[in-house]
Amino acid sequence: MSMDKQVNLQTIINMVRHCYKAIICWVILIWLLTACDSQTRYHQFRHIDNKGWQMKDTVTLEVPLSDSLQNHLLKLQIRHTTRYPYKNIIIGLQALSPDMQFTKTAQFSAILMDDKGNWTSSGQGGLYLLDMGEMLLAPSIPGNWRINIFHAMGDTLLPGIHDIGIEVSALSASINTQENKE
Repeated sequence: MSMDKQVNLQTIINMVRHCYKAIICWVILIWLLTACDSQTRYHQFRHIDNKGWQMKDTVTLEVPLSDSLQNHLLKLQIRHTTRYPYKNIIIGLQALSPDMQFTKTAQFSAILMDDKGNWTSSGQGGLYLLDMGEMLLAPSIPGNWRINIFHAMGDTLLPGIHDIGIEVSALSASINTQENKE
């Protein structure tokens, strides 16, 4: 092979490497820009003991909500494994204001498995994610809101529950906060 052909081949290889690096950088940049949701204020999961979720074990999360004029949407999420023995799950949620004077409660029920034995939640590799439901939070008091999450199933121990979490997003529309007080 002549020297000119070797130089041209090396130039082509360098150009391909440069393009490959540029493509990877663009893909990472696009992924980062689309993965970030400017409305999400808080997103946290708590791991559940490998033995299972005890009925007496309440998962507590502290959510900082600094703007008392901004309404928020709280989304309850669970991650479960194939060890979960039931078709459904019932979870209770309690939101407490920073001064403990305001409480909002909700109960969420979801079907995890259809009649054919297929998991209804998304996931792979034996770990599944399920959005349980949503609750409107209209914090009249800024500060750390305490979110208590507990299961309301008949068993004292629920195997197969891997994580419990919440995602709190700011809502763009203003909602009358008097409707949300109980």
